[in-house]
Amino acid sequence: MKVCVLLLTHQSKTTIFEHFDSIELPPGWSKYLLVDENSCAVSEFGDRSVVGFCHESLVKVGYHPISGTLIPGSAHFPVIEFAYTRKVDFVWAIEFDVQWTASWLDFFNEFDDYADFLATRVRRYETDANWCWWDSLKPPPGATIEWNHPNASLASFNPIYRLSAAAVCALRKRFLLGWSGHNEVTIPTLLEQEGLVVADMGGAGEFTPTAQRERIYSLETMRWRPEFSLEDVSTLEPNMLYHPMKH
Repeated sequence: MKVCVLLLTHQSKTTIFEHFDSIELPPGWSKYLLVDENSCAVSEFGDRSVVGFCHESLVKVGYHPISGTLIPGSAHFPVIEFAYTRKVDFVWAIEFDVQWTASWLDFFNEFDDYADFLATRVRRYETDANWCWWDSLKPPPGATIEWNHPNASLASFNPIYRLSAAAVCALRKRFLLGWSGHNEVTIPTLLEQEGLVVADMGGAGEFTPTAQRERIYSLETMRWRPEFSLEDVSTLEPNMLYHPMKH
């Protein structure tokens, strides 16, 4: 099975290099730094495996970012294009400020190949109706919304996630047709509509498999803000995901 792990970054710092170098993989997997060339140069990362991307090239392919840059909300486009062109079976996307407080090899071995989309904090519209990004999901001209909610059906928190080849192809087709929106609403909502399997890698929600419940992360460890300090890593709970980690 062809599996790639992508560490997404728009910064070139020693701590990020060390983070990438420390990611141990199962046999046969590969890893790359996915680098925003609008912010730093590929040459800054030495002899590591690096793939660059830029906002302009993805727009030329046919993607529709929600702003003039890929952040906020559109950093999934280079992940999807990488996985599609490399024909991978699964792709892991990890933002540079995600920390796992144990061996990454142990983390990857936690999961089987059942889900097409694995993320954190997967939830339904009804449980978080005031979330700010529901309205960002837009259909292409002439298309109609395919669900009963006013905006979308599912949301997720995506500093770290995994997509199957089927999910990559389904999303790429939708996005090139003109669907747009923040990735934390478009990915889970559109994949649910495609009939693919959406799952939570931990937590306590309805999308979490029984074996993973209340493991891997909590609402306190996977959050938007405030940042965790690298100096505090030794005091963090083991075998847990943390975000955002200050670099």
